[in-house]
Amino acid sequence: MRDIDLNLVTDFITQPHSGIMTIEDLRGKRFAFGARGSVETGLLAHRFLQQGGIDPRQDLSLATFCDERQPHNPDGQRDVVERILSGEYDAGAVSNVALNKMQEAGTLTPGSVRVFWSSPAYSHCCFTAHSDTDPELSRKITQAFVSMVSDDPLSKTALDAEGCKSFLPGITEGWELLEEVADEEGLI
Repeated sequence: MRDIDLNLVTDFITQPHSGIMTIEDLRGKRFAFGARGSVETGLLAHRFLQQGGIDPRQDLSLATFCDERQPHNPDGQRDVVERILSGEYDAGAVSNVALNKMQEAGTLTPGSVRVFWSSPAYSHCCFTAHSDTDPELSRKITQAFVSMVSDDPLSKTALDAEGCKSFLPGITEGWELLEEVADEEGLI
C-alpha cells in the first residue's frame, strides 16, 4: 500500500473565521463533498455527517458531490477547497493528505481554511491479489514495491505517479470502518 493510505483522515474544513465549530453547527449550511466515488470525501464523509447527527438531505441547505457541480477544478478535493475559499460553500470534506499536499505545493496558504472536525484514522487503499496467488510470487511483488526509493529515477517515476513517497507492505488493520459502511451501502 502507499504510505499515504495508512492512517488516512477525513477533515471537515471551513473558512478561518466561520462560526462553524462542530458538525452540529452545519445545520442549514452549504456542504461540499468531494467526488461521489471518493472513499474519504464521499462515502465516509457522508457517513461521518450522519454519525454526527446531520442528515445531509434534510439538515443542510445544500450538499453536493463534486460530480454534481460544474467543476472549478478537476481535482475533487481541490474543488472543495476552492468553493469554501470563494464562500460558495460554508464547509466541506477533504483528506488530511490532500490538505498537506496543497500546502506543500503552494496552492493553499496555511491558515486559509480551518479544520473543525477530523475523523478517526483508517486504511484507504491497498494493492491486492487473488487468494490463490502463489505466496512466493506475492512476496516478490511486495518486495519490489517496498524496495522503491525516490533517489532511483525509475522508482521515483512510480512513486510520483502514485503520489506517495514509499510503498509499505499491506496490512489487515484499519479497514473496519470502510467495510462497515460499504456493507451497509450494499457495496460488498
